Amino acid sequence: MSVIKPALQHPELIAYFSGANNYCWLYFRNGEKKLLAKPISYLESQLPDFIRVHKTVLINPAYVKSLDEPPHKKMSGKVHLDSGEVFPVSRRRWLQVVESLLKHSTKDSREEPLDTQSEAMSTPLDGQSQEPAVASVFLVTSDQERASLAEQSLRGKWPSYHIHIAQESTFLPEILSQLPESEYPLLIILDARTQTTERLNTLQRLKSDSQLSRIPVVLMVLPTEQLVINGYQKQANSVVSMPNGSILFENTIERICQFWLHIVRLPGSSRSGN
Repeated sequence: MSVIKPALQHPELIAYFSGANNYCWLYFRNGEKKLLAKPISYLESQLPDFIRVHKTVLINPAYVKSLDEPPHKKMSGKVHLDSGEVFPVSRRRWLQVVESLLKHSTKDSREEPLDTQSEAMSTPLDGQSQEPAVASVFLVTSDQERASLAEQSLRGKWPSYHIHIAQESTFLPEILSQLPESEYPLLIILDARTQTTERLNTLQRLKSDSQLSRIPVVLMVLPTEQLVINGYQKQANSVVSMPNGSILFENTIERICQFWLHIVRLPGSSRSGN
């Protein structure tokens, strides 16, 4: 108990747990490890924010670097940690893991859109939903204060749309790949003024996927010529340059949505932004 109690009080120091019968290895983020006389199920009950990716592995979602989607329906996926460890994600846990990572990285001021999204991801891909698809927009930005203001503005102008605000984009391709095409977002806005490498990698992965590539992606970058060039080289549908902290952020987001949701006719959709 001398190890378990302090560890549970400071979960941010933990990378993952690896279970073995009634014992469990605790791996700290600094590389240290301790053997605990507790089963992994006990640790899972004490750390509800941690994610059970496999019957023997419980991970800290803040320590996850990326996910590999299962190559086939009957195969496992993979989760990569910041330190380089790779663990299988069991088939039956895959959707649950993706949902948990989405909840960890996404901040939505209303619970209803997140619940709706979760239900959509739990629907069998070959099943028939009884509810009509809901139009949605994903905005990924680290500027949460202005994102919240932009969200209020968008909800007022397009009340029938679900506006999803996320701080990270790492898992966005995996999340979207679990949805039927009818529930893809109509627009993705990636704010690459910060976390530029992550946003560009996400853009590249979205555009390299034969299904996800049709979703319009607008990239926001700092006002330098090279960043604009990089955005178009990664196949962004449009690139908008703007300095950090700009008071025009909300207005720019609204104008982007006005163009893509109202003026442009999107493939497979007859919905109007009005």
